[in-house]
Amino acid sequence: MKRFLVFLKCIFLFSIVFYNLSCKKYEFSHPPNAKQGVIDLRNWDFTKDGNVLLNGEWFIHWKQWDPNPEANNPSFTKIPGNWTENFTNVLPNGYATLELKILVNPAVKSFYLQNGVTRNAFRIQTNGETIYESGKVGSDVISEIPNISIQTVSIPKTDDGVIDLRVQVSCFHYHVCGIATPYQFGTNETINKSFFEATSRDILVFASLGTLAFFHFVLFLFWRDEKTHLYFAFVCFLASIRILSIGETRLIYNYLPIGFYEIMIRINGFTFTLLYLSFVRYVQEIYPDKKYHIFYRSNYIFALLLLFAIPFNSDTYSKIQSFHLILSLFGLFTLIYPIFLGVLIKKPGAKFFLFSLVATMLLFSLDILTEFAKKGTAYLAQYGFLVFGLSQALFIADRMIQNFKNKEKLKQEKELALAEVKFKSAFLSTMSHEIRTPLNGILGMTQMLGQSNLNEEQKEYLSLIQFSGENLLLLINDILDLTKLEAGKFELRSEIILLPKFLNDIIQLFRSKLKDNHVQIILNFQNEPPTHILTDQRRFTQILSNLLSNAVKFTEKGKITVSLKTITLNGNKCILEIQIMDTGIGIPEDKVPLLFQPFQQIHSHLSEKSTGTGLGLTITKKIVEEMSGTISIESEFGKGSVFTIELPVTTTAENGNQKNKTENQNILKLTEWEKNLASHYPLKIVIADDDPINLKVSQMFLKKLGYNALLTENGRQTLEIVEAENPDFIFLDVQMPDISGIEVAKQIRSQLNRKKQPIIIALTANVMEEEKEKCLAAGMDDFMTKPLLIQDLVFMIKKWYKG
Repeated sequence: MKRFLVFLKCIFLFSIVFYNLSCKKYEFSHPPNAKQGVIDLRNWDFTKDGNVLLNGEWFIHWKQWDPNPEANNPSFTKIPGNWTENFTNVLPNGYATLELKILVNPAVKSFYLQNGVTRNAFRIQTNGETIYESGKVGSDVISEIPNISIQTVSIPKTDDGVIDLRVQVSCFHYHVCGIATPYQFGTNETINKSFFEATSRDILVFASLGTLAFFHFVLFLFWRDEKTHLYFAFVCFLASIRILSIGETRLIYNYLPIGFYEIMIRINGFTFTLLYLSFVRYVQEIYPDKKYHIFYRSNYIFALLLLFAIPFNSDTYSKIQSFHLILSLFGLFTLIYPIFLGVLIKKPGAKFFLFSLVATMLLFSLDILTEFAKKGTAYLAQYGFLVFGLSQALFIADRMIQNFKNKEKLKQEKELALAEVKFKSAFLSTMSHEIRTPLNGILGMTQMLGQSNLNEEQKEYLSLIQFSGENLLLLINDILDLTKLEAGKFELRSEIILLPKFLNDIIQLFRSKLKDNHVQIILNFQNEPPTHILTDQRRFTQILSNLLSNAVKFTEKGKITVSLKTITLNGNKCILEIQIMDTGIGIPEDKVPLLFQPFQQIHSHLSEKSTGTGLGLTITKKIVEEMSGTISIESEFGKGSVFTIELPVTTTAENGNQKNKTENQNILKLTEWEKNLASHYPLKIVIADDDPINLKVSQMFLKKLGYNALLTENGRQTLEIVEAENPDFIFLDVQMPDISGIEVAKQIRSQLNRKKQPIIIALTANVMEEEKEKCLAAGMDDFMTKPLLIQDLVFMIKKWYKG
């Protein structure tokens, strides 16, 4: 409220100062005024001092065309202004003769007269001779033909230095009658000069606004998202068009045939409405805050009100139009408020905007006074438009400069953000590699040790080591998955899977993890499921595994039910509605909103089972959403939880290829060592790894499978062994000290004279998607991440064995 009061005070003081300056600008310090129907110009030097405005007291002969010059009790009216009787009583619509006696120097050879805006039809006479007529004067609304025209006419020479000027006026088509703007009197040179200057000013403003309109429209074509250029172009274009009808010389009226007056005042009203609407929309585009919408809506209503007046006759329409101007001025006044606040918050260009709007409104106010014949000035709106247009051009230029600066700043911030993302990816890649490399040795040796003869106590210790190692691996995988999801680098790879077998395998895997028979895991098909579906098998597995892991972890007794309902859509589309219901400890109602937040372990205070990262459900939700699905939960504390997933998938009649069937086997936990694998799949295998522990683990794994692998510790040795031994398989570490695994693969693939190309499997601790793409692009056949499991080696050998 305080801001608004300060704003009102500033506008009020500024208005007073500007109004006084404007008034002084158009007042003349020494030209004579008419008094008692006479103006004395005998001592006026037209060459030196210019034209004289025939302002002052004129005779008015109400409802008389040829008044008696000897009439008693003459009446006077102020010119310019609404016609009155003896300066007090305002006269209604009608007709009258306005008369002025001009005393001039007889030595001056010729005089000229330029008429002002005179409503609605008029005839100019000097010494009883008609010298100009605009429209057709009449004694009623039917006989009158209104017209507006500003012309320069020659006044016949007089020998006695007395010019009897009569202006016969009829006004039946407008609500305010009389002479609205001054008549100018002077010589041929001075009158023509002033008329040329006025015309030039109108053309200058017209051309300037038209150029601004074209320029900003072109800017809009280049920057479509910056609509301020479009609305400002509309404002300038409409303002330039209106100059032709409201400028000093009313240019368009001089070329229109008589009888277009009533059409033109409606066209003027319509163009004003469009101009008003364009300006309000322009301001709204710059200050779009919702708190200003009441101002904008009010102005839209004010602007459109004039359209309802179009069907009325000209007199009524002109009354509505004049009051509409006042209402519009009030509406524009309200628009200063958001602009004023823009100045306070130092919005770019706001000062230019405020200045231009206030200047335009004050000049607009002078035009309203002229419209009501309260002040006899030349119409000034065109100068207000020019001030507005030029200052708005500065405003928009200022905004554009700021926008360019902001874009440059955003560009720098984007580059910095990309650098940070690259650094983050590189850091994660390095940390993943550095952590997975020793972890490969820990888990690998744990598997090997598990096959030796251990007593029960040793098996328990080994189990704890394996459990801790797997949890550490889970932590790494979760963080990398979350990073890829947030960076938008999460990719889905559709493949055909056998749905019933896939679900049975998942259930069987988790049944094997149960330590006792207190919990049952049940698979239930509510209706006939599709046999084959097309989806991302790895991510589908991840979703179900995360949810089932939680259910197993927090269910001490009872059952876990996986229920599938298939909702058929059009064509081969369907939705899989999967519910995972458990009879576990449940979730308190106030904790449910936190369930899918990162690093939140809801059950950590409810049970001792607080192991994990707190990322599983967060990642699950993000993966489900990436697959265009939804996930929700219903839970009751102490009774259990129900997770519901809806996943859209495509059904297919095709059978999954052997690759998919084999991949399903990888889900199952192998319980038997395939000691005779080498006899069924005879291969010469090379293992290249710069880490001696990982090399040892891989060698021991292959030895368990029956293979005597060839070992190399760097890229150069690998190339030499490949050249000498011509192996079938190469398990190739990506990061090696001398020559990287990627470069080794490229060199092997470039040897076109080689009899046979080996199968090259990348071994890396870097699980980022970019690393996999680099390996495949270098010519490698497949990709394995550390830590290795023996079943992974079995899978790769079976997958790529060619016989």
